[in-house]
Amino acid sequence: MSAGITVSDRGPVRILSVDRPDRRNALRTDTAEALELALRAAADDDAVRAVVLTGTGGHFSAGGDAGSILEHIAEDDPALLALMRAFHRLVVELWESRLPVVAAVSGVAYGGAVNLALACDLVVASEDARFCQVFVRRGVVPDVGGAWLLPRLIGLQRAKELMLLAPEIDARHAERLGLVNTVEPDAEAALERAVALAEQLAALPPFTVALSKKLLNHSADDDLRGSLEREAVTQAAALRSRPAVEGFEAFRKGTTR
Repeated sequence: MSAGITVSDRGPVRILSVDRPDRRNALRTDTAEALELALRAAADDDAVRAVVLTGTGGHFSAGGDAGSILEHIAEDDPALLALMRAFHRLVVELWESRLPVVAAVSGVAYGGAVNLALACDLVVASEDARFCQVFVRRGVVPDVGGAWLLPRLIGLQRAKELMLLAPEIDARHAERLGLVNTVEPDAEAALERAVALAEQLAALPPFTVALSKKLLNHSADDDLRGSLEREAVTQAAALRSRPAVEGFEAFRKGTTR
């Protein structure tokens, strides 16, 4: 049985697509595992400088595959824990990857799929995108890192509203809340915009992008003093890099802004 992802390259940008259009790209354990491995492979490939995560057939993903989840429920507790941990490894890989990751979201993004998008560094949505933290409607708690990610993005009260009341929100609402960086007319335009943003990120010094991503991702976990110390150590490393030295030399000579 196919894990249901496709991988393609657009110059330095690697596009990872969940490819189960007959199931609105519902996610199984093997899908999560395949995405995790594909992200690791991208990070290990020096030719890849940024990643786009998307879905085929006009939808990002309907969330967890109901059939697969029921199969795990029929087994034992270790099977359910293995299911969750497969998705947790994927979230960590997205969050901690040295590569910037841009999500291109169209159609439905429900449940755990929303939280996969939130673990990316930037999110582009199409006008028809619909987001829903549907968990409580299905008698379960938020997963795929959502209870950690969402309050950091929009604040605790707004996060409770989306997770406890579980409304479906459209792309413009998501943009106003800060879940989405930009909204495009349709799925094709959203993907093209995501690739364009990924290309911009790919053109930047990769070491600097990776360090900046790490600083930002840790910012909510540190107090001010801890954050400043992390910044000092990180900046010391960045300042010794070739792009930094070349950049300051060019600035001193007046050849760049």
